[in-house]
Amino acid sequence: MSLRPDYTDEPDLTIYSGLSVAEINQLDALVIQRTLQAGDYLFHQHTQARSVYMLEAGMLMMERSSSTGRRQVMAFMHPGNFIGITHREHYEFTVSALTRATVRDIPLKPFTALQDALPQLKDNVRRIGGNILAHTLDQVFALGQKKADERVCFLLKQLSGRLPRQQAHMIELMMTRQDIADYLGLTIETVSRAFGKLKREGIIDIYSAHTVEILDADTLAELALAD
Repeated sequence: MSLRPDYTDEPDLTIYSGLSVAEINQLDALVIQRTLQAGDYLFHQHTQARSVYMLEAGMLMMERSSSTGRRQVMAFMHPGNFIGITHREHYEFTVSALTRATVRDIPLKPFTALQDALPQLKDNVRRIGGNILAHTLDQVFALGQKKADERVCFLLKQLSGRLPRQQAHMIELMMTRQDIADYLGLTIETVSRAFGKLKREGIIDIYSAHTVEILDADTLAELALAD
């Protein structure tokens, strides 16, 4: 299996890691393939948790809304990401497709039962959960401690890290400026100013609303550091 999660501390970790062929077949027997079009929802916040998912192709967005309607984008999700881990009976966030996407839908009850039968699978899920927490802490730090242009670098570094090395300098932004603002805890106007500042300083170039080229990867990485 080639799907990889978006966590740099264990880049090769997936729920398949360390499983035998027979165990992989047991897991795959539970999988239902689903295709989403851009704008489709995988599930909504507060709905009953019935499945966990692996993103196979495309890009998804995770967001959470308050009772007053305020929105926080939690993550932009890439192939290999494991989605739907919850310790409650309902999902605590909404997931929608930014592009056409393919996901592996694994019904929760048989998946939980299979973890009890396969200790390696249970350990993989535990470790992935820990990596998700570490990723979340990085984001919280970036939102709380960094300037606007540094926050944009944090996002661009995340997106660049998902691309093949020879393509990592050219980023297609599948999300809107509002999505970016709601991810970084900024206004749209502040996001635009931050992009403009990075362009003036020669760190990036901007070809359109959705295409950004990284010109100075070292400086961008330094500004993006989450420590």
